[in-house]
Amino acid sequence: MRYRLNLLLAGRARDELGFLETLLRSQGDIDVTTKVIVNGHADPLHDVTPLPDALVLLVSDHWEAELTALCERAASERPTLLVVGPKGNVDLIRLAMRAGARDFFSPPIDDGEITQFIRQLTRDRVADPQRKSARLTAVINAKGGSGASVVAANLAHILACRARRTMLIDLDVQFGSLPLYLNLTPENGLVRALEAADSLDEMALEGYVQSHESGLDLLASSPEDMVTIAEVPESRIDQLIQVLGRVYDDVVIDLPRWISGPTATVLERSDHVLMVMEQSVAHLRDARRLRDILRHELRLTATRLTIVVNRYDKRNAVGLSDIRETLPGVPVLTLPNDFRRVTHSINVGSPLRDLARKAPVTRQLGALARSLDSDSHSSTTPERTKKKWPLLRWARH
Repeated sequence: MRYRLNLLLAGRARDELGFLETLLRSQGDIDVTTKVIVNGHADPLHDVTPLPDALVLLVSDHWEAELTALCERAASERPTLLVVGPKGNVDLIRLAMRAGARDFFSPPIDDGEITQFIRQLTRDRVADPQRKSARLTAVINAKGGSGASVVAANLAHILACRARRTMLIDLDVQFGSLPLYLNLTPENGLVRALEAADSLDEMALEGYVQSHESGLDLLASSPEDMVTIAEVPESRIDQLIQVLGRVYDDVVIDLPRWISGPTATVLERSDHVLMVMEQSVAHLRDARRLRDILRHELRLTATRLTIVVNRYDKRNAVGLSDIRETLPGVPVLTLPNDFRRVTHSINVGSPLRDLARKAPVTRQLGALARSLDSDSHSSTTPERTKKKWPLLRWARH
């Protein structure tokens, strides 16, 4: 039976909406609903139930509020998005990308491009009507040496031990250390996987992934890879995330402390960003700087951020009250200082859950894993059910 697409067309300009509705209906077996956004809620999907297969948003002068409202929605509450707006506005295009837009068209709209959009949407919907995407968690040091790699490796291991198919990625392509934490040796590795990202599928991934006995999979650079994170194309990162999203329940990415195109791509697409810090004025200052970059430059909402205070000591002069006062509205979790066990875990290449399951630091890492489930953006099943497309063709008009 042929699948009948349900599209929502939203915007503020009635005449232009009427033209777009006629154009969309001319594509054939499609249900089109038009919503005129008036004063009040800027969210184009406000009170829309059930969600459509796709949202075609004709942005207005209020485009920032409209797209930000979509960004603030959980991934499962955002249908496929096509944005129609004026050409040449780079800020508009970037915010559309963050909102998950598949494409961006500028008037006059080419009938052939609308046809291609509808055909691809139909193919994807028929092929996998219940399509899912992994929950993506990024882990990054607020200040160098705070322990983000320890958090990422052990968090991913705990998730894998909970029968969730989990991928751990070390995006530090020069000095990544995660293979040591799991006693694994990358072969083809991350860089080769990125080079082949546009042709990867579940079977092809096996040639690049190293598997831990727990079931956790690892993607990390090989020792012979001589590249920097700045040399990694953003499009390849995006393609890889999409492939992994179809295969895994959880993807945990250990990020280098460098906000550039590739790392920004990961951060913008993450359901959770864990900012790892310690208790010092310098760490607190850098955590605030990182928070400001994530909020104001990448437009991440506070609900997607979590502060993880590593090596926590309640006697430290910089207490939790200082951290919460400096970073208001961001949840704060703590990991106790257990230098001996953590160092031994790294040295022998065995996760903490295997070495010291009942240790306080291991129990707190388990609580951190559970917090991903209890957060408003996730559940016990993967939250991202609407995949993005690997090739975003921006501003072609």
